Amino acid sequence: MATKDRWITGQEAVAILTKNTDHEVTPDYLRLLARKGKIAQRPRDGRTNEYRLKDVERYRVRPQGTPRVRPRPSTRKVQQEELGLEQTSAA
Repeated sequence: MATKDRWITGQEAVAILTKNTDHEVTPDYLRLLARKGKIAQRPRDGRTNEYRLKDVERYRVRPQGTPRVRPRPSTRKVQQEELGLEQTSAA
């Protein structure tokens, strides 16, 4: 049995995003997230949109100026290249 998604207004979405972070999130930023596909949206009427509650609650906004933390690069590719070089030199 499929469950229906709950949709909320832009004001509610901004309030949830602001609550989940330590700074204020603007409606403009919410629309940008929706345009980029980070949060699902659908038209409510000719002027306003609704946003999927599940996406809004899951998304975390990083404060401006905070450095990104990137995952450590994988060593698998380097190990495979080393093995490949060893195999060609041994042949």
